[in-house]
Amino acid sequence: MLALGLLVGLAAPASAALTGVDVASYQHPGGAPIDWGAVRAAGHSYAFVKATESTDYTNPWFARDWGGAGAAGLYRGAYHFARPALPISTALDQARYFVSRVGSMGGGLDLPPVLDLEATGGLGQRDLAEWTRAWLAEVQRLTGKSPILYTGYYFWRDAVGNPADIGAAYRLWLPSYPSDPESTTFRPLVPAGWRMWTFWQYRSNGSVPGISGEVDMNRFCCDTGSLAALAGSGGSGGGPFGNLDVATAGFGSVRVSGWAIDPDSTDPIQVHVYAGPVGTPLTADQPRADVGSAYPGFGDAHGFSATVPAGVGPQRVCAYGIDVGGGGNRLLGCATVNVPSGSPIGSLDLVRGSYWGIDVAGWAIDPNTAASIPVHVYVDGRGTPLTASGRRDDVAAALPGYGRAHGFSARMPASPGRHTVCAYGIDVAAPGGNAAIGCRTVVVPDGSPVGSLDLAATAWGYVRVAGWAFDPDTPAPIGVHVYVNGVGRAFTADQSRPDVAAAFAGYGAGHGFDVAVPRVGAGPNTVCVYAIEAAGTGGNALLGCRSL
Repeated sequence: MLALGLLVGLAAPASAALTGVDVASYQHPGGAPIDWGAVRAAGHSYAFVKATESTDYTNPWFARDWGGAGAAGLYRGAYHFARPALPISTALDQARYFVSRVGSMGGGLDLPPVLDLEATGGLGQRDLAEWTRAWLAEVQRLTGKSPILYTGYYFWRDAVGNPADIGAAYRLWLPSYPSDPESTTFRPLVPAGWRMWTFWQYRSNGSVPGISGEVDMNRFCCDTGSLAALAGSGGSGGGPFGNLDVATAGFGSVRVSGWAIDPDSTDPIQVHVYAGPVGTPLTADQPRADVGSAYPGFGDAHGFSATVPAGVGPQRVCAYGIDVGGGGNRLLGCATVNVPSGSPIGSLDLVRGSYWGIDVAGWAIDPNTAASIPVHVYVDGRGTPLTASGRRDDVAAALPGYGRAHGFSARMPASPGRHTVCAYGIDVAAPGGNAAIGCRTVVVPDGSPVGSLDLAATAWGYVRVAGWAFDPDTPAPIGVHVYVNGVGRAFTADQSRPDVAAAFAGYGAGHGFDVAVPRVGAGPNTVCVYAIEAAGTGGNALLGCRSL
């Protein structure tokens, strides 16, 4: 038998033993509550409350009785009524369900958890003993408290086979009812494997102020100090448990996933992931059906998955479950990953020829530093230095260890015609070396005016023409010449055309024309419209001709 350190080898005389009760829903006939203050005032020191049975029943009065007993100053314990079954893993399921409803019971008044073993479920002695070991060990793992076993002398001998190892590892709560429950000389038979009982249920038909009907009565083996020590023997258990399932390196980051549960709560808990010295807080609230299936009663919402920042090179990645109930934070697992380092990476996202030159944009990162780095852009072999320091939220989201200041954009001067554009990320933190991040071929249009003859129509002796025109060499309005049967008139394309401004950024909207020109002669008329060169050497441009 596990000793408390204060428990001696012989039980105290029955007349001197501390008394207490154990209750279930039966002690609430017609919904009558228990007056726990009256129970305490009647001289009782502790109460055990039924919490669960199998994996699908929770005593509807458990929370109220548990809280009421504690509020009255009684030491309190919770018990699970066992429903043994094969496979043996059903013991783990029932243990986890029990803990999901009672927590780790780490309070100053909380007694160790109890397994109420009085049904075989059809199991033979060997299987029933193994089932019992599995339940007791799992509850101890989850709560950190060594459970108590409730079992009778004859049941333990005939149904379980008197396995000595269980009696050596766990305390005994013994049901045994003498003909005279108040006898001071009666000594119950103690099952093989134990030298003594810790609690003795000596009658099942007691009467206690504050409790309706009959109630089980119990004695504690020893004195008040021993009972207080038993309630305080929480060890270091009750903290979170779980696992770091995956840790995969990326550029400047590590992708992690896993799960975590705190036995003191069915709610999601916090997980802190360290990749190097800096921690990242996460919440383990993602669906994990496998976890919910393995730990009945806690639910599925205990998974975590995220990308966390990390330095380059070998990194030790560790995840910790953050305690919510007093058991202390717990390590879920560690892994070592190698975060890539070396030459810059990036992308040349945009290369566009325009009348102004060549527009370029992209991003670049040196895996060895989170700082912005230089980028050199070459047009036909002639380089221009830039700095990739512009805001790129998409890059920050994809590579969270580096931040967002890694974009670049510029307009490069270039003559009309075909050009080759290449961009290079410049290495700033060895090892690595400069790296090409993209090359494109682009055509820059020549400098002649551009435009469109959108409308040409006759009416009442006039020819109406409308359209737009501008000179790529200037944003100012330019001249337009309209010829009807060879006779020309000059106008200015300065009317508002928002569609032109949207299509040709930088030139503005004042490039439209809509004019009326007198017809020349009778019969068919030929109309031609020219955009007039205003700057540079491009020359005038025909916008179109119509026969009206």
